[in-house]
Amino acid sequence: MINTVTRASRPCERRDHLKGFYRRTFRLRLHRAWVSRPCHPKRSLVFASVAILALSFFLAGCTVHPPGESEERNAARAAGTPFVHRQAQPLPERPTEDDMVRRAMESNPELEQKYWEWRAAIEQIPQDGTQSTNLALFAGLGITNGSTRLDSTTLGLGNDPMADIVLPPKLSTAARRALENARAAGLRFRKTQFELRAKVLNAYADYALTAEMLRLEEAIARLLETAVTAVEAKNRAGAGGQQDVLRARNELGLAQNDVANLQSQLPAGRAALNALLDRPVDAPIPVPDTMPMSAPVSQSDGEVLELAASRNPEWSALAREVSAHEDGLRLARLQYLPDVSLSANTDLTGVTQSLAGMVTVPLLRYQAIDAAVAQAQANLKATQAMRRRAGNDLAAQVVMDLSVIRDADRQLGLFEQTILPRARQAASVVRSSYETGQSSLLDLLEAQRSVIAIGRLAANLRAVREKRLADLEAITGRPIAP
Repeated sequence: MINTVTRASRPCERRDHLKGFYRRTFRLRLHRAWVSRPCHPKRSLVFASVAILALSFFLAGCTVHPPGESEERNAARAAGTPFVHRQAQPLPERPTEDDMVRRAMESNPELEQKYWEWRAAIEQIPQDGTQSTNLALFAGLGITNGSTRLDSTTLGLGNDPMADIVLPPKLSTAARRALENARAAGLRFRKTQFELRAKVLNAYADYALTAEMLRLEEAIARLLETAVTAVEAKNRAGAGGQQDVLRARNELGLAQNDVANLQSQLPAGRAALNALLDRPVDAPIPVPDTMPMSAPVSQSDGEVLELAASRNPEWSALAREVSAHEDGLRLARLQYLPDVSLSANTDLTGVTQSLAGMVTVPLLRYQAIDAAVAQAQANLKATQAMRRRAGNDLAAQVVMDLSVIRDADRQLGLFEQTILPRARQAASVVRSSYETGQSSLLDLLEAQRSVIAIGRLAANLRAVREKRLADLEAITGRPIAP
């Protein structure tokens, strides 16, 4: 009986023994898993930190700064001091041409516009040289029967899914293209400076010409007033006819009308100068006492042409644009290369980590890329043709300006050294003859008008010469007269 009970109880003992074994084993495994669990979050944290740092440095550090960008920025800062602080020095009481040019360089709105366009073009460089994507952080939470677990919760990071990571050669090429465009904008700012100088000198030459013509007309008007007084005296004495009095008065009236006409032109010339200097249109500018005179051009035509080819701002700006279009062509061809996307994921328990990558192959866009390459080639050839045309136009303009300047110098030498002294001498002889009664009033007036006409011609020639010289210096990018 005892043996029977003992045998019957052995299966129960075995069952209890197995239960205890499994229970101890399961608890041990749970304990081991629980004890080892803290090390997985550490590995997860390290993995996530390394992934975040790698992607952050890759994305944030992918701003390409091409060689020459800092020099261009420094040049722009140095040139823009008057426009940043907006402090233009006032003109002296009797300003010279150089004073007016200096004032225009500090305050002219058109020049300021070109300067800020230059600065805007510089700020395009880091925009084109920076990745278009951003760092994206994302998380996933798994819910099973209304509950969550750490091993079903994931954290990840990667680039913006809507924007791929652009390959570095594309960024560097785009940044170089932006730099060349910025340099072209800087050269056009320089071009505007020389053009503004030419405009100021041209306006001042016109202002001085009006004043010179006014002085000549006032001189003939004073002469006619004297003649009218003399004719009226002769008429009262019975030595002259009434027709001489009427003729003299008509001549005086015409001369006074010319004086009034020239006086009305002075405010318009003053307003044109003030507009270039960014001053009120009615701001006072003294009337010049003499016409501006510059030294003759000592360089030969070939030397001036060479100077224009090497220093003309527009010619140089077009060369920069050609370089920019060459970079644009390279950038268009680089679009055949694929872009990439990267991401890293981990669960919160640190058990599972993953890295993922994607390559965007522009297989379906090959026709668009072909068209972009062809368009870039067309833009490059158009700019090259534009530069050739500009070179031809500049050479023709230089030759034309030099021809006008040299011919004006020749005529001025002839008039001022030969013809004008003779005309004044002839007028003096006629005046003496008129005072002795040997010449008529008409002869006297004609002699004086001849002197005035030659003086007008010389003044016009001097004004044309100064204006053409200013235009020529705007082309060469530097003063050429000593």
